[in-house]
Amino acid sequence: MSKNRIISQMFDVRPVDEAGDLDWKKIQSVGNVTECIGDEPLSGERICQTEIEEIENIVNEYDGSGVNAYILGNLIESKNVPVLHNPEFNFNDFVFEDVEQENVRKKIEERKNFERQQIALALKTEKEEKERQRLALIENEKRRLLKQQETIIEKNRQAREREDALVAQKIAEQNRRQNLMKAQTVAHQEELKKITEYNRKQQEAYEIGIAIEKEKRQREYDKWLEEEIKAEAKAKKLEEAINKRIEKNKNKSSRINWFAGKSDAGNFSWQELFFPKQLSFQFDTSKALMNFVVVALVISLSVGSAAYASKGFGLKERVLGMSSDGLENLNGAIDDISNQNFEGSTAQFDKAFANFSEGSKQLESMGGVLLDATRFVPFASKVSSGKNALEAGKHFSAAGKSLNEVAKVVLKLKDSNGKSEQLDSSLLDILKVSQKNLIDAKKELAAAQENIDRISIDDLPEDKRDKFLLVKKQLPDLLSAMDLFLNNSHILADLLGGNGPRKYLFLFQNNSEMRATGGFIGSYGLLDISNGHVKNFFIDGIFNPDGQLKDKIVPPFPIQKISANWSMHDSNWFADFPLSAKKAISFYEKTGGPTADGVITLTPTVMQKLLEITGPIEMPEYEATLDSKNFIELTQFKVEVDYDKEENKPKKILSDLAPMVLEKLLSSNDLGVVSKTAQAFLEGLSEKHILFYSENSELQKIISEQGWSGEVIQTPKDYISVINTNVNGYKTDAVVDESIKHTAQIQADGSIIDTVTITRKHNGGSSQYEWLNKVNADYMRVYVPKGSKLLEVEGQTREANEPPLDYDALGFKRDADVQSQENSISIDQQSGTRIYEESDKTVFANWTYVSPQETMTITYKYLLPFSLFKVSIDEKQQADSYSLVAQKQSGSVGSAFVSSISYPSEYDIKWSFPNENNLETETKLDKDRFFGAVFEDECLPRQIQQGWCSLL
Repeated sequence: MSKNRIISQMFDVRPVDEAGDLDWKKIQSVGNVTECIGDEPLSGERICQTEIEEIENIVNEYDGSGVNAYILGNLIESKNVPVLHNPEFNFNDFVFEDVEQENVRKKIEERKNFERQQIALALKTEKEEKERQRLALIENEKRRLLKQQETIIEKNRQAREREDALVAQKIAEQNRRQNLMKAQTVAHQEELKKITEYNRKQQEAYEIGIAIEKEKRQREYDKWLEEEIKAEAKAKKLEEAINKRIEKNKNKSSRINWFAGKSDAGNFSWQELFFPKQLSFQFDTSKALMNFVVVALVISLSVGSAAYASKGFGLKERVLGMSSDGLENLNGAIDDISNQNFEGSTAQFDKAFANFSEGSKQLESMGGVLLDATRFVPFASKVSSGKNALEAGKHFSAAGKSLNEVAKVVLKLKDSNGKSEQLDSSLLDILKVSQKNLIDAKKELAAAQENIDRISIDDLPEDKRDKFLLVKKQLPDLLSAMDLFLNNSHILADLLGGNGPRKYLFLFQNNSEMRATGGFIGSYGLLDISNGHVKNFFIDGIFNPDGQLKDKIVPPFPIQKISANWSMHDSNWFADFPLSAKKAISFYEKTGGPTADGVITLTPTVMQKLLEITGPIEMPEYEATLDSKNFIELTQFKVEVDYDKEENKPKKILSDLAPMVLEKLLSSNDLGVVSKTAQAFLEGLSEKHILFYSENSELQKIISEQGWSGEVIQTPKDYISVINTNVNGYKTDAVVDESIKHTAQIQADGSIIDTVTITRKHNGGSSQYEWLNKVNADYMRVYVPKGSKLLEVEGQTREANEPPLDYDALGFKRDADVQSQENSISIDQQSGTRIYEESDKTVFANWTYVSPQETMTITYKYLLPFSLFKVSIDEKQQADSYSLVAQKQSGSVGSAFVSSISYPSEYDIKWSFPNENNLETETKLDKDRFFGAVFEDECLPRQIQQGWCSLL
């Protein structure tokens, strides 16, 4: 340590003043310097290291003058004062002098004061800066809070404005609706007044007319009495005409065989004359496949009679033996097919063929001369019939073998689907194999038919003849079915993608919510098939593609009540399914989907029919067991309510159920199940729960001819079809029963007035499912012959609908078919009925509503655009005819239907369908129905009708 530093801790050496006393100010200043070295200054003020160094410099520069230090009374120089005790220290070595001590102290004090001022100023400046920053922060926070408060106030103001606007809008809408309802009520009351006044006037006019007519008839009667004598001559002429008529009627059976349907000109059939071609397939109730068991029975009876007749020739045992073996083989083949033992059935058919062939040879051994003489020999006819029966058995055996091959190929396809294995052969390969075998089977069956036709029914026991006639009738139908398949197999090949990939759009229509072609379209599917192989088939909710629709299209005006834009789920607006199918294809394309080659629709009724065959289906994932009875309601509940909201696939249960049902059907080894399944699909087609449409015109023609197209049938005579369209009526069609009564009144002048009464009963209201307890809202359309004139309507609901949008201003497109329909609409002023033309028919349209546990009835009365016309039987004979086609709405479960015809007394019924000589028929409209009648006028010579006929 430098000896020049002054350390205040010295025990004996301290600074003193000139008088020798301790200089406390000096001591204090030195203390302050040393205190700077410590961690905490004792004075509370901190002197930095640089300041210490400056003080030390001042001390070092001091030369000792003016500063005196005294030790034990001796003066020494301050700079020579030792820091520590030194033994060698000698006071005599030092001289203390006082040099400018006061000046140094002043400098130190000034410096200290200056530093203190600087520190105080720095502290003050820092304090002021901190205060300024604090005030600035406070000011900024105030401004932020103020701005935030202003923003909240503005948002609240805007929210209040929106809420006020919404409330005002709702109030305005409510007021508008109330005003509209009031206006409608007033209009309805005015309409009722007009109708009441009109009815009163009509009643008065009717009463006046009756009175006038009575007076007129009285005058005519008086005049007739006065001219009675003059009429005797005319009466004689009439009597002669009557006698000629009676004489002519005696020969009526030779002129026309009404009940047999024949005339002198040759064979004649009223059914062929009056049945529409589109319905000929549907109404032919004999369309059923031949039963080999019945065939075997007929062969057995025929051969047994032949064997009995040939017993005198010693052939009985041999012929019966061969025929019995052949029949046993046929029955064995049938059993093998039932057990799907096709190898065994093939062997049995071969044995049957051999046995029938041998039996035929045995009969031939009787000799040609004897067989030629059968017409003169008792029981010889039985021998001839037996020979033909054996030949027929031989051909049936060969045909059975060919059909057996078809069954084997189809079974491979069934097993592949049932076991989810890959199938080596495509559907096209199966088609080719089936085609070849069907050609062979058809050839054999045609030969068998020739033999069957040669069998005399008189050679059979009377109690077996009906079964023989059944076989004889079924064979032509089976051959016709084979011809239909073989002649159009090339179209079927195209359908299966033989000429390139094909895509088919599936539409699943819910007939609990009726629409024109079957029901609301809730789901759809797309089938992709190529070269007979199914490439892909998926099912999706209908609103997924609808959400991709960019085009804005104006919907039909009744649909505007629930949808401002037209899309695929409402595409089935037209009752004519081919037209609706085209709309669905077009909409699907507009959503970005591929172009479909055809459309196939199904309703839940098809699944119900299949569940009747499979029995209950367990679905543990959904905690449900589905059967034919609970399928509709339970699946509707799962779709509407009980589904996974996060997964958001409410219709997944349907896509999961379908493969389970098909697998159970296809995995069955019971041919009865196969037969019932085929029958279920055939019923679905005939009842229009399954509809087909193809862009291939040839295939579409076949579909139409089979009655599977769902098209509006064109007929020049009477026609009726009631089309219900559920618009915001929930799923209530499932609990609504409908009955239709159609009456045709033939007037004296030949004109016809139809009266149609439609009654709808709502059975809902107490169901556990809410959607079944709603009001059924129905836009009902009644299709009648084009040109029919509306006379009266009762029971309708008058309703005026306004478009929800200004479509033209918003740039919406208009569909040409919808626009054409709506442009032709006229409103009947008396009833408010909308009348227009569609599908070459006149349509009467009205809104109808029926609440739960209530019944509504609407009645239409209209004049047909035609009168009874002449149908020529031959050059001399004529008849008047009337016919009606009642077409079922596609997808409906079938309405109760009553048809009746009233006619003038001078007409005589010569033929009627479906009931002979009965013009009132009660049936279920579960398929299209035909009703017809042919009349003959008792006053045929028209020149005398106005005379004698008017007196009858």
